Amino acid sequence: MSHQILLLLAMLTLGLASSQHRDKVPCKKVDKEASCQGLGLLQVPSMLARDIEALDLSGNQLRSIPASPLGFYVALRRLDLSANEISSLQPGAFQALPHLEHLNLAHNRLAQGMALGAGGLGPLPHLTALDLSGNSLYSGLAEQLLGEAPALRTLSLAENSLTRLARHTFRGAPALEWLDLHSNVLMDIEDGAFEALPRLAHLNLSRNSLTCISDFRLQQLRVLDLSCNSIEAFQTAPEPPAEYQLAWLDLRENRLLHFPDVTALPRLVYLNVSNNLIRLPEGPPQGGEGIHAPSEGWAALPASNPGRNASTPPLSQLLNLDLSYNEIELVPEGFLEHLTSLRFLNLSRNCLQAFRAWGAGSLPCLMRLDISHNALEKLELGAGALGSLRTLLLQDNALWDLPPYAFASLASLQRLNLQGNRISPCGGPGEPGPSGCVAFSGISSLRFLNLVDNKVETLRAGAFLHTPLTELDLSANPGLDVATGALAGLEGSLEVLALQGNGLATLQVDLPCFSCLKRLNLAENRLSRLPAWTQAVSLEVLDLRNNSFSLLPGSAMGGLETSLRRLYLQGNPLSCCGNGWLAAQLHQGRVDVDATQDLTCHFGSQEAVSLSHVRPEDCEKGGLKNVNLVIILTFALVAAVLLTTLATCCCVRRQKFSQQYKA
Repeated sequence: MSHQILLLLAMLTLGLASSQHRDKVPCKKVDKEASCQGLGLLQVPSMLARDIEALDLSGNQLRSIPASPLGFYVALRRLDLSANEISSLQPGAFQALPHLEHLNLAHNRLAQGMALGAGGLGPLPHLTALDLSGNSLYSGLAEQLLGEAPALRTLSLAENSLTRLARHTFRGAPALEWLDLHSNVLMDIEDGAFEALPRLAHLNLSRNSLTCISDFRLQQLRVLDLSCNSIEAFQTAPEPPAEYQLAWLDLRENRLLHFPDVTALPRLVYLNVSNNLIRLPEGPPQGGEGIHAPSEGWAALPASNPGRNASTPPLSQLLNLDLSYNEIELVPEGFLEHLTSLRFLNLSRNCLQAFRAWGAGSLPCLMRLDISHNALEKLELGAGALGSLRTLLLQDNALWDLPPYAFASLASLQRLNLQGNRISPCGGPGEPGPSGCVAFSGISSLRFLNLVDNKVETLRAGAFLHTPLTELDLSANPGLDVATGALAGLEGSLEVLALQGNGLATLQVDLPCFSCLKRLNLAENRLSRLPAWTQAVSLEVLDLRNNSFSLLPGSAMGGLETSLRRLYLQGNPLSCCGNGWLAAQLHQGRVDVDATQDLTCHFGSQEAVSLSHVRPEDCEKGGLKNVNLVIILTFALVAAVLLTTLATCCCVRRQKFSQQYKA
């Protein structure tokens, strides 16, 4: 009996010790998920709950994965082994996990183990997601490592050293839907490499060394990323067995010389061919030269290849087209006609000298058009064209002689950027304006207008009547003359006004009348006074840097106390005294005066001192000193007069006495 009691006590002791040891495992456990991330572990912990379904062992120092104790956790569905030093996998290490669905082995040293003859992952019948990125795998090792994974839908082989995809690379994963191969060194894809993947919908081949995509025939594919390669040509198969499903194609940062052959892709909604060497042809080939059209880039254009068998017109569903950073000198007639669904068109950073959207109904759905940073001299926008356009970016071009009502037909236009051109605004309706001026009045939809650096000389009265702008930037127009009433009509809508760097000495704008104004930029002018804000307004940010202000009296600034949040004043010859309102804001912290430590002021001709250190008594002392100086000077002057008078009297008496003595 005593032996039985001793045995029972021993078992209880061992059970208690085991329970205490299990409690010492530093992993975090929530429900059926355990996180052992970044704990410096050298092996898989063996004392976690047997029924956990998710285990995170990332960021440790594991070097090998044996079948035990990993096989202890038979309920595992998700296993993260990324960012370790794993180079060896014991055969059958994952076969003991019958429910495993997600396995992450990214950023380990699997290539090292495979080179030494270690086994692969083995058959994984239920695995649906596998990440093998960042393991320095080269061609041949991927096939050896993958094995059989009939349920695998997501696979990442990104950031490895693959140079070639063989025909049988993915034969063990026929259910793949998402395949990521970005950042390898792929130069060759063997014919039929993806034929064993009938469900493949998303393929990422970006950042490789591919030079040509010819005879493209992946009809089931929906997303294809070929960006950052060296591709010079992209062509689909001449007679595809079924309609292409491709909706998203990224060809940016390649070496394309012509517009890619996408006329057989009727479902395409996104096409990015920016940062290439594309030049659009001037017109269709003539006579018998049509057979050579593909080499000249014309047959690939959306309006040029009617021979294709397609249920819908080419690119009729395209929503986003990015042609920026190419060498396009003109947009051929008809190129944009079939893009009836297009919403975003980017033609910036090309060599365009003219842009025309003349026909009624041209680009009816386009909402954003970017033609900035070209060499545009002509812009023709016909009535009825671009009816949905909200944003038009034309900055940094050479526009200067536009029709007076160039933008009046854009019924939905909200944002217009004309920075860096030579546009001169006309006056109000019916007001005579200079030749070539552009009318900005009466555009009821316009909210944002940028006329920075347009060499505008005069802003005439009524220039923006019946155009309820909320933001107006007229900066960098040196010598600008703002006429009285130039901003009339904006008093109830304008929220942001910038007049920076115009050399203004006076301001012919009654700013306190702009009840909605929140941000005002008057920096880099020659202003020395402001209109008086005597009533509360909405102004929150006021920029007065690099002007000629010495005083900001409370009588002029009092109405800003409740709204003003930030004030910029550097570069002004501020007086230390007489700026009681400003000093009060600094000391009370109600207004954030930018770079307070560098904001200086002057006591008369004395050296500059920090305004934040000036106290009211400093100015009072300065006043007393001035009064004392006046008193001293006055006393000295009176004394001098008295002495002069006394000396004169003495001289007169001496002369009289001398005359009497001689007599």
